[in-house]
Amino acid sequence: MRSLSKYMIRAAIGPFIFVTMVLTGVIWIVQALRFVDEIINYDMTIGAFTYISVLLLPQLLPVTMPIGLFCGMLYAYWRLSTDSELVVMRAAGLSRMHLARPGIMLGVACAVIVGSMTFYFMPLANTTMRDTRFAWHYIYSTLVLREQQFTPLQTRLTVYVRERHPGGELRGLLIQDDRDQTKTVTMMAERGTIIRSDDGPKILLLQGNRQERDRKTGDVSLLFFDSYNVEVNMFGSSVPIRPKKLEELSFLTLLRAGDGLTGDAYWRQQAEAHKRVALPLLALTFSLIAIAAILSGEFDRRGLGRRIFVASVSAGLVQGAALALVQAGGSSPFALVLLYLLILGGMGISLYLIRPGAGGKAPPIDTRPGPMAGQPAGGD
Repeated sequence: MRSLSKYMIRAAIGPFIFVTMVLTGVIWIVQALRFVDEIINYDMTIGAFTYISVLLLPQLLPVTMPIGLFCGMLYAYWRLSTDSELVVMRAAGLSRMHLARPGIMLGVACAVIVGSMTFYFMPLANTTMRDTRFAWHYIYSTLVLREQQFTPLQTRLTVYVRERHPGGELRGLLIQDDRDQTKTVTMMAERGTIIRSDDGPKILLLQGNRQERDRKTGDVSLLFFDSYNVEVNMFGSSVPIRPKKLEELSFLTLLRAGDGLTGDAYWRQQAEAHKRVALPLLALTFSLIAIAAILSGEFDRRGLGRRIFVASVSAGLVQGAALALVQAGGSSPFALVLLYLLILGGMGISLYLIRPGAGGKAPPIDTRPGPMAGQPAGGD
């Protein structure tokens, strides 16, 4: 029995991995294209782009793995059925639940993997990705300097750049610095560049002048320079705090109501928590639906295509309804109850279709000896 289970699991793992990789790859490429603008305009390196793109995988796999598992299980059991292997197994005395056991084991394993992602790796990857992008945008990058635009780098500091050249060279700079309330400073330079240091980014101005006007007296002083450094303390005197989104919070944090968190905000947080529970359960549900599609009927090709079509439509409806109920759960707690009823209902119906005794008796095998050589097949 153990060898048989391994054989059936191996038959499903290959299609499962293939479909999961294809779906994940397609969605990953579409999602990663969002960062192309940062490569072009914000001087993001290819290494940083790859690192951020890889962090998308823990968000995609919990969605694509249940679908890949459904396709893999459906294909594996369909092939076993069309090759008459299921007929032989049933005739050998194996019940439908015995035949379904390898698929259920694979479904449980997939649910555990998806659960590890939704409960741990997904919020960790979301936090890491957003922290990396935040640091790149506002600390280590020149993304804020756009051509022919007045760009506020921080409160009361504005930079204008006429042209940006490869290598980070800037041409035609104008800087208005009003950070000191006692004076106004205007700097102009022919060229410039960004200097990255441990203290934060600085703008190195070359071949320009600095005009300073005292706000009390109105006196103006003018300084010509060959090079001049402008410190860009983008966050003032304090380190910025990036607010976290729901996707970054841990499961236990989501379950706990925040201080003063009421109404839709509270239920959106609860919906995100229940979503992380529902995605692993969907993997097991899809596995059972695929198994029930093949094992619920007679072990022949009559009606097999219809059952596969019904199972595919049912899996699609369950997936769509689950995602819709998660979204609706952000404003209506009853939607979360319907979510679990949907998942448990799919499991229950599938198990009912493959219960012992379902689908009639096992097909018998003709054990009568065949005709001997030279003897006619008839009984005369």
